[in-house]
Amino acid sequence: CKRTTDSSLGRIAQYLKGLEVLELGGCSNITNTGLLLIAWGLQRLKSLNLRSCRHLSDVGIGHLAGMTRSAAEGCLGLEQLTLQDCQKLSDLSLKHLARGLGRLRQPSLSFCGGISDAGLLHLSHMSSLRSLNLRSCDNISDTGIMHLAMGSLRLSGLDVSFCDKVGDQSLAYIAQGLDGLRSLSLCSCHISDEGINRMVRQMHGLRTLNIGQCVRITDKGLELIAEHLSQLTGIDLYGCTRITKRGLERITQLPCLKVLNLGLWEMTESEKLGIVTEILLPRYID
Repeated sequence: CKRTTDSSLGRIAQYLKGLEVLELGGCSNITNTGLLLIAWGLQRLKSLNLRSCRHLSDVGIGHLAGMTRSAAEGCLGLEQLTLQDCQKLSDLSLKHLARGLGRLRQPSLSFCGGISDAGLLHLSHMSSLRSLNLRSCDNISDTGIMHLAMGSLRLSGLDVSFCDKVGDQSLAYIAQGLDGLRSLSLCSCHISDEGINRMVRQMHGLRTLNIGQCVRITDKGLELIAEHLSQLTGIDLYGCTRITKRGLERITQLPCLKVLNLGLWEMTESEKLGIVTEILLPRYID
């Protein structure tokens, strides 16, 4: 609802004080004043979607977290907060989240280009976090993943897809400090078979692995995945152009595998049909 304004939020905060879920994705006219009104009137809020509210800045997040000098207490019970594509946010916003929102479980920070490795240091001790979305945060690198891994997080899901400064060293950090992950998305990251080798030996509980467009992954990486990640139920290999039928044969031997994405493979129609009939179809018939 692009015509929603701060005035609209003032009415909501005044009359709907028991509200627990508020969806404001794409409401591009909302400003920090609107967040102040939410922080003042909606203390029971548990889920807030602010996707693409591009006027919002660190000040507004401070209001939500009760970290500003305003009279607003903040929405301290927030568990899910979507800040996708809020371009003005910086590491200070992450500091506000860490200090004020102790119940936060699922923050989405995808496409927030203003946050960096230093901001992840603030998040690294939020024991309430269960899932963290950092997709397309261009300034996140191996150092940021190190901060997360060395903290006290108990994450089950992490998405750093399209963070092209994330490489093999990050996988080593993940294996050391985030080995409880059930879902890991690394699409288009700068990883190779070496990184896969450093990660899979400690990640036996992983269920979903997305490594699409990781063009340095070869059959060797798939062999390592097949050998160590026996609980895997889904894998994305979209655009992994260096893997062959040999690697696919190994990955389809995973006993729990249900989802396999092979888009952008450079194969003829007959080759694709051969993979289905020779590898995939017998598995499900049996």
